[in-house]
Amino acid sequence: MDPQRDFPADVLANILMRLPPNTRRRLRLVCRHWRHVVGTRTATSLRSRAKTLVAATGSACVIDNLWAPWKPRELWPDFMAHRYKDMSVVGTCNGLVCLCDDRELGGAITVANPATGEALNLPPLPPPRFDDQSTCYDRSWHAAYSFAYLLTSGLYKVVHVPCHLDRSVYDRVHVFTLGEKSWRGVPASSGARCSLGDNVVSVDGVTYWTTPEADKVMSFDLEHGRFTSIRSLPSVVLSSSKNGGSWHLGDVHGRLAIVFTQFSPAMERTEVWVMQGRTVGQIRWSCWYIIQTRTPPHRPREPSSRTKMRRLTWPLLVQDEQILTWEWSLYERDHVLYRHKPIDDHTRKAKHGAVDISERNRGTVVADINMLPHRNDRRTFAYVETKEPLSAYGPLASPFPLYMQSSSSSLPRSHLPTKLARHYERSH
Repeated sequence: MDPQRDFPADVLANILMRLPPNTRRRLRLVCRHWRHVVGTRTATSLRSRAKTLVAATGSACVIDNLWAPWKPRELWPDFMAHRYKDMSVVGTCNGLVCLCDDRELGGAITVANPATGEALNLPPLPPPRFDDQSTCYDRSWHAAYSFAYLLTSGLYKVVHVPCHLDRSVYDRVHVFTLGEKSWRGVPASSGARCSLGDNVVSVDGVTYWTTPEADKVMSFDLEHGRFTSIRSLPSVVLSSSKNGGSWHLGDVHGRLAIVFTQFSPAMERTEVWVMQGRTVGQIRWSCWYIIQTRTPPHRPREPSSRTKMRRLTWPLLVQDEQILTWEWSLYERDHVLYRHKPIDDHTRKAKHGAVDISERNRGTVVADINMLPHRNDRRTFAYVETKEPLSAYGPLASPFPLYMQSSSSSLPRSHLPTKLARHYERSH
């Protein structure tokens, strides 16, 4: 391409950021100038330029740099925060955030881009079958959802797994592809029902979840629409019922991980096993990390409510080669996020290192985040800010709450992003 006729870098970056990441990667081949702009000014890889998003029901904040701790900033601008105050983050892909409103049956799903202020409301999930004999009244609908991006096709998909929740029975996988008009359902066997909790993860175009049946992980290939039962699990998982351990699924560098924890009075030992290969005959598991958390001795005069608890973050538990953990007390609002550098320790056979956490070695504080007491749904995600438009996938919802639209004096045009400012002018 003639350099004299090429787009200026700023203009080209603005255009490229409106395209899907896989398209941007292909456009690197146009010329050196395009390759440089794509590589330095656009987010082509979620893991290479990702920030850390911390979310709980009704709140979400971004940690821009794990290595230079600073006060986390709110994900949503002030004029948008009211819209999402009761929603839970399901997942993030390339700057798009999938949220679930647990106040509605099945969970109302919205996909939003905080950087542009756009929001896309999805159609309601197909109605469930009801079971009047159920005694489960949990309304954590978001726990059954996942958000995925298919690198091969550039498609975004919201996934709802089979489950039994609040007298509602979902006996199939439901998938909504952004740009389509309705959910697609794929019938599942009775043994494919999800054991809800920290157990639904989508990586590399496949959604995984655990079942109430011991030692079993289900997978659903989003590209081909196929179920697979994974039973070739790490030996520590297969013997977990015998050795008093527990386990759940996680995401490590875009791979499925099993996080196995064994408890003892003085120490908790966690092993992070990462899956390699996708087909049943090729699946192998490797222990990447070992985390040992020593429990401080109980002080008789210290109230039990002040006892500090430590857990790995979920579903993102490794960021920038650092292990992330939470520390909190049962009745306090502050949750402290720590990072830990894994140390090579061949004696413990951890492929990517081991971490020992104690009162003397607590880790490096990343952020102190205020959350409601008893809030157990805090989640961590990799997040990249982009300006990828949502308008290509359907009619957009109002980008800011109705009460803001009715008060022109409270929202100066200069404080809005360009796209929102145009909408603001048309509505006034």
